[in-house]
This record gives sequence, structure tokens and C-alpha cells, in this order.
Amino acid sequence: MALSRFAIHDSRFTRVAAVLFSVSALILVFVGLWEWDVPLTRFVRSLYPPVGSIPNPWLIQFSDIGDRLGKGESLVILSLALLAIGYGLKHTQWKDAGRQSLIAHGLSALIANILKHAIGRPRPKFMHAGNLEFSPAAGSGWDSFPSGHAAAAISVATVLAIKFPRARWPILAAAVAIAASRILRGSHYLTDVAGGAALGCVMGVIATHPWREWLSSAGMAVCRMTPFFVAALALVWTIVHIPSEAWPFQQLLWGGLLLTLAGLVGHVLWTVQLSWCPAWLSGSLARGLVGLGLGMTTGSLFVTTIVLLVCAAHWWNGLPGQIEPLAEGHVGLWAAMVEGLFVAAMLLVLVASYALKGIVPM
Repeated sequence: MALSRFAIHDSRFTRVAAVLFSVSALILVFVGLWEWDVPLTRFVRSLYPPVGSIPNPWLIQFSDIGDRLGKGESLVILSLALLAIGYGLKHTQWKDAGRQSLIAHGLSALIANILKHAIGRPRPKFMHAGNLEFSPAAGSGWDSFPSGHAAAAISVATVLAIKFPRARWPILAAAVAIAASRILRGSHYLTDVAGGAALGCVMGVIATHPWREWLSSAGMAVCRMTPFFVAALALVWTIVHIPSEAWPFQQLLWGGLLLTLAGLVGHVLWTVQLSWCPAWLSGSLARGLVGLGLGMTTGSLFVTTIVLLVCAAHWWNGLPGQIEPLAEGHVGLWAAMVEGLFVAAMLLVLVASYALKGIVPM
């Protein structure tokens, strides 16, 4: 009995540690993204021609579609359609998706509106000379953070991704596109959209799990979404920073290359289960090395530190079930194709991290 209680306590401790590391990484991500709010807003403005000129039709169409799809009415209609299909076909999965997406949407909209007026951040159109002022409880136009469209779209998409896992990537990609359209439309800053996306993800996970477990659900959502936010920061950092010869840019760059390749080799060895494969090698360790290496290829100590925090969170999160069965889930042609696609994707990301450096200097 005492051993069982100790195991439960230890499991809770590791989960709390994982959440704390993830929250720390997420805070640093927002600090890093904040630096690019004003420069990115100016860059977006430069994409639009002067008044009286013909605007870019693709840019206008993308922002208009994102605006319409991200509106509350559109998302409510989607949820009601899922409910109707569920009741019509007597399919519990569709009914739950409709009901829970309505709940997630409502929660994210309520909290987003409270935060909007409590923080009072001005919209980009009120930005003058790069000065950002805050006016809590102010009127229209002082409600930029967080983005309501991003919060609503990501909350609904999170529910649908959980309920329909086979279609999760197209669903999430569509929601991310809607969120990104708010930046290209000039309606929100980068951190507004990131804040709305984080809020929507947490509300979506909470809505799909038992209410009495809302706190652990929120922690799980933070742990799962933080790597994607870190990847977004790494992408922004990569495309806006011109390569430098100064320390530690080059050292991190080449060290990251070697570490990424070592992690990919380790992942392949762990996957094919060679007899001479070291016992300490695991898929989790190999993926952690790949993630850390890719973070280092940004050439930034700041980004590398954040990636280390995510790796630490991933390690703590995996402690309760640290032993990964090699024989299960890694057999057959389909599994081999999945692992091959993973390695190919990571190599593509590695090449992109070098090819995209400084393409949008701000």
C-alpha cells in the first residue's frame, strides 16, 4: 500500500514538473514572439498597395475567407451540423464532436472577450511609431489580445482533431490558416494570434475530457501544444535573422546539424531493432536529440534554451511509463513507411532551416 501511494505521488510530481517546464517554455516563446509584433505588422502593411491601387487578389481572398470561416456564426453552424448528423445517424462520436465543440467554442469566446477588455491592447491600426499602449476597459479597437477568431477556430479544431484523429492534421492546418489570416488581414499582432491559439487549445482539450479533471486536462494541453509554439518561434527566428559569423551562431549551427543527424541515426537504429543496438537507446531519447538539434540550428541560445525546457518536459512526462516496447508498434510495412516519413520530414526541416535563414529580414 505504501509503495502504491509513493508511486501515485511520484507520478503526480512528474506530471507537475512536466507542466512547469512547458509553461516556462511557453512564456519564453511569447517573450520571443513579442519582439516581432511591430516589425511583422509593418511588413504586412507593406504587402498592401497604397489607397487607389489594385490590391493583391490572393492576399485579399485569403484574409476574407479566414475572416468568414473564423466567425462565431460559421463555427456554430459547423457544430450544429455535426450534432444533426450525429442524431440523424445515431452516431455517438459525431454527437459528442458537435456538443463538445460548442462548449469549447463558448468557453474560449467567453474567456477571450474577458481578457480583451481587461488587457485593452490596441489593434494594429492604432499603432503609431511602434508605440504599444494599453487601456483596460477601453472602447472598440482596444481589444486586440487575444484573437477571438484564433481562439474559436483552434478550440473547435482541437475537439474535432481529438474526435476524428485520422483527419486531425488537415483540421488543425485549416484552423492554423484561419489564425494566420488574422495577421495578414492586419487585424491582430503575432502574439494576439498565438495567445488565442493557446487559449483555444486548452479549452478544446478541457471540453473533451471529464470536467472534474479540468486541471489535469489543461496541463496536458499545455504540454502537448508547447512544442508547436516553440516550432513557430524557431521558424520566425530563422526567417528574420540573417546568418552571422559571430559566436555562438556558427557553433550552434554546426552542433545542431551533428546532433540532429545523430538523433536520426539513433531513431533508425531503435526502429529496426538491431541486436547490437544499445539498451539505453530509446525512441524518446532519439526524438529529443533531433528536436534539440533542430533548435540549435536556429543559431540562437534563446531558442535552444526553450527547446531544452521542452525536452525536459517531455522527459518528465515520460517517466511514469519510461520503458518503450520495441516490438510493439514497429512491425510491418505501414510502420516502416511512417518511420521513413518521419526521418524524411526531419531531414527536410533541417535543410529548410539553412535555406530559409534571413529570407524576411526585419
